[in-house]
Amino acid sequence: MIVQEPIQVIIWDCLNNYEYDNAIFLAERLHAEVTSEESAFLLGTCYYRAGRVNEAHHLLQNISLTLPQARFLLAKCSVDLKSYKDAEVALGSNLDIVASEFGEQAPYALQLLAKIYNITERRNKAADAHRKALSLNPFMWKSFAQLCNMGEKVDPHQVFQINNSDFSFGVSTLVNLVSNSENISIINTNIPNNTGMNPTVTPNNVALRTPMTMSTSITPETQVPVKRMHSVFSGMAPIPFSPSFGMLPMEESPVMYTPTLTDSNEQKAIPKIVNSLRVQMGQLKDAVFSPAPRCTLGPAPRRSSRLFSNNNSSYSVKENNKSPSRKFVAPKSPSRKNKQRSAKNLKTNSVDSNERNKNIESITPTITPKNSNGLALLNLLRELGEAYKSLAFLDCKNAIKLFQEIPIRQLNSPWVQTMIARAHYELAQFEAAAKIFTDIRKHYPNRTEGMDIYSTCLWHLQREAQLSALAQELVELDRSNSIAWLAAGNCFSLHKERETALKFFKRAVQIEPDAAYAHALLGHEYAVAEETDKALASFRTAVSIDPRNYVAWFGIATVYARQERWKASEVHIRRALAIHPHSGVLRCQLGLAQAALGKMDRALATLERAVALDTENPLCRFHRASVLLRAGRPQDALTDLHLLKDIAPRESLVYYLLGKVHNKLGNSHLALMHFSWATDLDPKGTGGHIKEGFDPSKQEDPPERST
Repeated sequence: MIVQEPIQVIIWDCLNNYEYDNAIFLAERLHAEVTSEESAFLLGTCYYRAGRVNEAHHLLQNISLTLPQARFLLAKCSVDLKSYKDAEVALGSNLDIVASEFGEQAPYALQLLAKIYNITERRNKAADAHRKALSLNPFMWKSFAQLCNMGEKVDPHQVFQINNSDFSFGVSTLVNLVSNSENISIINTNIPNNTGMNPTVTPNNVALRTPMTMSTSITPETQVPVKRMHSVFSGMAPIPFSPSFGMLPMEESPVMYTPTLTDSNEQKAIPKIVNSLRVQMGQLKDAVFSPAPRCTLGPAPRRSSRLFSNNNSSYSVKENNKSPSRKFVAPKSPSRKNKQRSAKNLKTNSVDSNERNKNIESITPTITPKNSNGLALLNLLRELGEAYKSLAFLDCKNAIKLFQEIPIRQLNSPWVQTMIARAHYELAQFEAAAKIFTDIRKHYPNRTEGMDIYSTCLWHLQREAQLSALAQELVELDRSNSIAWLAAGNCFSLHKERETALKFFKRAVQIEPDAAYAHALLGHEYAVAEETDKALASFRTAVSIDPRNYVAWFGIATVYARQERWKASEVHIRRALAIHPHSGVLRCQLGLAQAALGKMDRALATLERAVALDTENPLCRFHRASVLLRAGRPQDALTDLHLLKDIAPRESLVYYLLGKVHNKLGNSHLALMHFSWATDLDPKGTGGHIKEGFDPSKQEDPPERST
């Protein structure tokens, strides 16, 4: 008897329990005996999960691949190693062919293909691939988010639904979710409660609380909701082993449990299957690693034909099926009567399976939003999708409103709170954003998502102590995370230690070279250090990675403004405004460029709009006051400046501009008094950029950085 499948089960069991070294050892033994694409794929999976991407890539690259699962793994390895051409070749470039060849794995293959297209700056193709992935599986949230981030107009109400002709397997998934509570209870009870979740899940909340793993998925070919487990390489012809590998003597061996097609896919059959497998493996000591007499192989066990067949169903179901921890004892050889009873039971199980198939088929057409938890999940995704779309298009006030209307449990989750904080940040409401991020840090101290934005908020608020603590905590938590080094860079930037700040921003870019925000922050630090060529290079890298990164477009505009290339500055700031039309800071920069080009009326109108958009932003009022002074309206400028003196009582530029206004009005004593205060507050600034004028584009150290 060939025992290839028991070895595969043991390997997957090791992978499921994160014992990668053991999985690799066994998979290498299997591949040494069975040098085939299937065994190479399993070994490659072990390598990849253990982080040995180069080994997985070399293994799969040097064999002829026909299995979609193996091609997908090769593509994953190639993308990780930045061999994008090899990855595209492995997947194929025709979206329809990819969708048909990869079966249930097609949405993930298309998503990976979209990533390749995006990196290689074929963004229209990337958008098409993401749309195709969503049409096949509306639960592909990442594709929806990527489309929004790319500026694509996607309607959540059209995306998150099941009445799409291309949605080939979602209906079956929903059938599984709305199956009777008894089946759901069996499934969840048999899965070990490793996630800390309550295994008793009611039908009304199973869609939101049950882990969305392949162990809870169902395919169109097998619509019985309790069918779960199948052999990893089932459906293939037996692969020959060497004479001493995997052979069991048949004469005196006990009758093992042989799963039927139904039982092999049922979660409740796992104990029987694993019991049988462990008994078989217990005999390997004599049968595999010691000389054994040749024997005649018995009939191969019945297998599911789903895996590695034309159906291209998922190969990873076993990954999520954990064997219960119990002591197994080898059974005695059963009597003839027991054998007959066992055969009768197997036949009964097969009949029951057919009945369940009929029952499911009969209820499939009656699924409605009222009785489908899967549809409840789609409804939630639609709500989240509307809010996320508003945030992606920087309609931040509407995004905050929509996120706050999400059900309370979802609203209190760290992801939703991070999105709300991001919306406040984009509105330059740094205090509100920082407050939310502080609360997230309190309840989720190991969470790093959004902490780069948090550090920038603290930079704007000039919270040196908080920013230093945040940077130190993040670096200690994970030194290989680029977000930690961005926080450290912001910290030293706030302390005006330019060289150290640049060092940490460069480190962040080195760790994650595709992070557009990291390149943008590096560019701003170069700009402040007056290394304009390097600043422009960093900004241009950022927009090549993400053309919608308005922070980088703003940075290019400010560099050109420092060089008094006002026309180029205006062009680039308009690019930023096209992405973020609700930003008062960007409109301020546009107003300055227009004023420098002599378009005073247009500049004042732009600055009026900026103040209206962001009434609490002192930078907008400062710029308006400066342009009013240049336009010959010093008395009007005083209104904004007196308000600014109350808002920012220690800002030297405000006092310096007040001095210039009073000088223009002929109030010499008031002018000298404000110039003196400005000098006391910032002697270096007064001796340098303040004497050059009020224009922030000429300052060595501008008071604000665009969000």
